[in-house]
Amino acid sequence: MQQEIDRKKIVRRVILVLLIILLLILIKRVIFRKIENESELTSSSQTNILGQNENANKNELDNKIIDKITVVMKNEVELDWNLLLVNTNNKMPDNYDIPLENIDQHRSFDKRAVQYLTQMISAIRNVGISNIWIQSAYRTPEDQQKLFEDQVQAYIYQGYNEKTARELTERMINKPWHSEHNLGLAVDFNYVNREFENTAAFQWLQENAQDYGFILRYAEEKEDITKVSYEPWHWRYVGEEHAKKMKSQNLCLEEYIEQITK
Repeated sequence: MQQEIDRKKIVRRVILVLLIILLLILIKRVIFRKIENESELTSSSQTNILGQNENANKNELDNKIIDKITVVMKNEVELDWNLLLVNTNNKMPDNYDIPLENIDQHRSFDKRAVQYLTQMISAIRNVGISNIWIQSAYRTPEDQQKLFEDQVQAYIYQGYNEKTARELTERMINKPWHSEHNLGLAVDFNYVNREFENTAAFQWLQENAQDYGFILRYAEEKEDITKVSYEPWHWRYVGEEHAKKMKSQNLCLEEYIEQITK
């Protein structure tokens, strides 16, 4: 009987030991799992911090680049206002301020260039060419819009559909905010037609306009680049230095700006 009791005690002790061992194994697993989770969280946190730092550094670099571009753009408008390009694809800057000065009772021009325009006309007349006058100079965008729409209607009256009429008009007249007349830097002479190229005034301009900072803006051989038909009457102020370079290299304004901004 005593032996049976002792045997049962031994069995219970073995079972107890086994249970304790199992419990220790479970506790160990729980502890290890907690350590692994903490490690993963730490690693993830460090990765997020590194990612945030990288994004912050990238954003800071992007901001510096944007600031640099903004400064360059501001400098181009402020320092190189005379080279501001407007055409079919390039609109005038929003709220662009043009300092105007009257040429006569009806016309005005950019005051920073008006003296060169009046000096040029005086020089033409001083050599005995009296058949020269300013037909158009600065135009408001509203005036430009009316001029554009009137020409569209004229083409429609001739039998063209509206789409074709607008395409044809864009070869002659730029839309508002896309015209050099809206810049106050362009001038049209005399009757605004091709016959102007046969005048002595045109020949004089071809030879001397660059000395006063003016260029023939829409040359016949540059139509594919300017997207505007040949206009012997339309002259644009760019400044003497630039005008002489463009004349000597036979460059239109689009080509010249591309060259100097490479």
